[in-house]
Amino acid sequence: MRERPVPEPLKVEPWWQRFGFEVKALLRQIAQSPFDPLPRLILADALEEAGAPTRAEFIRLQVQHLRDQLLSWEDDSFLTRRERQLLARHRAEWLQGLPKGLKWQFWGGLAEGVEIEQAEELERAKRHLDVRRVLWRVNSREHLLTHLALLSGVAALHLSGRRIEAAGVALLVHSPYVQDLAVLNLWDNRINVSGAATLANSPYLQNLSALHLGNNDLGNYGVQALAESPYLGKLKVLNLHSNRIGPAGALALAQSSQFPQLATLIVSRNPLGDAGAEALAQSANWQNLSVLNLGYAGIGPAGAAALAQSALLQNLTTLNLQGNAIGDEGAAALAASPHLQKLTTLELGGNAIGDEGAAALAASPYLQKLTTLILWNNRLSTEGAKSLAQSPFLQNLATLKLQGNLIGEEGWDALEKSPHLRRCRSDFRLQRKRTFSTGDPS
Repeated sequence: MRERPVPEPLKVEPWWQRFGFEVKALLRQIAQSPFDPLPRLILADALEEAGAPTRAEFIRLQVQHLRDQLLSWEDDSFLTRRERQLLARHRAEWLQGLPKGLKWQFWGGLAEGVEIEQAEELERAKRHLDVRRVLWRVNSREHLLTHLALLSGVAALHLSGRRIEAAGVALLVHSPYVQDLAVLNLWDNRINVSGAATLANSPYLQNLSALHLGNNDLGNYGVQALAESPYLGKLKVLNLHSNRIGPAGALALAQSSQFPQLATLIVSRNPLGDAGAEALAQSANWQNLSVLNLGYAGIGPAGAAALAQSALLQNLTTLNLQGNAIGDEGAAALAASPHLQKLTTLELGGNAIGDEGAAALAASPYLQKLTTLILWNNRLSTEGAKSLAQSPFLQNLATLKLQGNLIGEEGWDALEKSPHLRRCRSDFRLQRKRTFSTGDPS
């Protein structure tokens, strides 16, 4: 990712004025490369040495899930309990000197963003801070489009649910003021096929690393336009949730060579079916893919088997197939896949998986790195729970979700007493309590 141009003089929170040249140089490096965690970690070390351990801790905590914030930086639901504690105690101190009445946002441990409704708020914020992230709850498309110059230098723009439609997208993405964007969230804006084609043809989006287009009615033709774009080659995150994408759209994505850096692909809640899963499984273009979300996509055993046999999965750390219908056969196919050896998160909730599927997963030597396994709302009984409890291959699990199955008391006993699932015990107790509080183990 290219260095972001930094406005002169660099404007930071007044809290930083107490520190010397080294810290200020690091703040400049962060402004130039806001998505690089290394300068932030070095800054945390410098703060520790300078007697500011609390801010150093906060920065380190936020850097740990920097990628998650890349996906949804404006949503504070990702914050850990400790982060919430630190913000509650120190937010006013860290923001002291900045104008009140503005909704400042922390990202990566620093105040870098602002949530606004009116352009005047962004103009005011930029007088006091190098604003790199903007959550704009704009009330009218015209208001946004007459103030595009204020987006100059912004690295992440969130405009979800603003209904700017294809015409608004055309004016937005063909403005030179968006050329510094690395993250663009246009979730639920009714941009449809025409808007997708406009995005795909904008030379000002060449620096995008994350593009969120969920709920936009793109269809197969819209996805095809994106897949043919010569300007989106730096994308690492592509979110196409709920866009009426079928097998033809999946095939267009799979055959595209325009996304060589893609690491996260979200195509959940689209009617892909087995044919769509099979099309994606044929892709040989995503060597860096680490997160694949195909939840609620109408995938059955055949689609799961195609994915399991695909080298597409060989670098995956997260695979989400929740809400499909892969059944025992699909679960067994995944369990037998040597391509899943790097997987740390496997989400299979709501897939009609029974005891045979659970036994296959439990016996898989390829799933030893799993730390999260989601199996809620399936058809596991006590026997399936026992298979999981007895598995030496699942000893790295910290999260195993089993609510909504047919597990009886004996099964929960086996899970709680398992020598391999010690890290899950406290959560098992909670799940068990919730299960039997209704008097119905299902």
